[in-house]
Amino acid sequence: MLPKYRYLFFAAAAILVLSAGTLLFTLLSGSDPAPDFEEKKKDLNGIFSTYNGKVYALVPSNGYYEVSGARPETFRILSGEYRDSHIGYDGRYVYAGNLILKDLRPDRTIAIGNNYYTDGTTTWYCSGISETDESLGALAYTIQFTGYRWGLNAKPQSYRYPSVELPKGGKYQPRLGQDIAVSSRQAFYKGLPMPEADPGQLRPLMIQYRERGERPGVDYFTDGKRVYYHHQLLSLAYSPDLYELGIEGDLPSRNTYLLDHRSGRVYVDDQPFDPSKAPYRLLGRSLIHSAHVLFTAKDGLYFYNAENKETERAGDHPFGQQPVEEMAPDVFRSGDKIYYLSVSESWGRKTGLQNRRTHLQELDGVRASELRKFPGGNPAYGSVWQSGHRYFYFDALGSSQLMQSALYEIKDASVARQLTAAADLRSDDLRDLMDSGALKEAGSTTVVTATTDYRKFGNLAYWIIGGIVLILLLSLTMKNKKKA
Repeated sequence: MLPKYRYLFFAAAAILVLSAGTLLFTLLSGSDPAPDFEEKKKDLNGIFSTYNGKVYALVPSNGYYEVSGARPETFRILSGEYRDSHIGYDGRYVYAGNLILKDLRPDRTIAIGNNYYTDGTTTWYCSGISETDESLGALAYTIQFTGYRWGLNAKPQSYRYPSVELPKGGKYQPRLGQDIAVSSRQAFYKGLPMPEADPGQLRPLMIQYRERGERPGVDYFTDGKRVYYHHQLLSLAYSPDLYELGIEGDLPSRNTYLLDHRSGRVYVDDQPFDPSKAPYRLLGRSLIHSAHVLFTAKDGLYFYNAENKETERAGDHPFGQQPVEEMAPDVFRSGDKIYYLSVSESWGRKTGLQNRRTHLQELDGVRASELRKFPGGNPAYGSVWQSGHRYFYFDALGSSQLMQSALYEIKDASVARQLTAAADLRSDDLRDLMDSGALKEAGSTTVVTATTDYRKFGNLAYWIIGGIVLILLLSLTMKNKKKA
């Protein structure tokens, strides 16, 4: 049965060869859209350029595109702020990059702020940051790009400046220095309506940081009654206890968290944690040794898995009824015990990143009441603590500086004194101490682990590719046997 599919396999192999040839051709063919483009183009403002009697627009992540039909002799950049530099016009149209903003009259269009543009009748929001065009999938883009490189079709566009037209005839004003505009009756975020919002009362919720106070947020808003994530109305009434969590750690900060201090409810982006498990209590604000934001609830420790976009239970509640105090970044005291966070990753040789884990560790053999902090040192790097004849380093740099754990044990008192006395301590110095064994992982017990798994798609793709190769080899083998 397999030989009858040989043409399908041969076609797949031909596509792979063609794609590899296209990649090689792309690497050897110079700049885009022409080999001498960078040398001979006339740059207008960093986004728009003219070349060989045509206008081109730079779309970040995709490169230059011809602004089809635009007239170089009449083409101008819309006056406004730097964030409006992606908007241009000629005698006929207004353009966002290489695409037309329909119905805007070039002679009357102005920037009113926050990336909104109007001619008095028609109003558009157009972001100055290019985003992925979800309508063009990776496979379609690859096929189209292959055709483009061989002169069969126009250059595909997988990124564009997101644009939304607002209801015609409205008189709009920018608000809050964000991507918000309002009319007398309605508010819009990035051109999308914010349902039921009172435009006159709209304001951002505050972001609260561990040590840096607070500042206005950019993701959550309220009109004093309702609460919004961007343009989406949340099923949550406004309360003065609501605040956005300010996070220092890189991975945890890739999502936004809204907390209600009074009720213990939590939102991540626009999704609520299960309210039946509330109240949720935040475990630590620093999270520089963590891949997750951790919350204690009545029946366990919870986190948001950004890969599958679900809230998950990592394990049992680790502290019982004991209160928790954050002594240093990602180091906690509960009762007479010391806990701390560490982060780890697993990588496969052929499958890439497999998972990221955040571990809550209990320090072995040390009572919190016996710990004493050494004076001196640089708090931006960490602090030194002593318990009897044992010494510990509480790290303040984080995993981005390759310090995967919040707590390390120090070999002896001389190293402890070195860490507190060095005024010019560098992160490399700490890593050198780790390499030499003077700074080492402390003896501890893993209490609970939060895991985000990345292997699902990687393994699936691996098996599919492997299966195709295996079937192809079997097909060729059977063909050769028949010839013999």
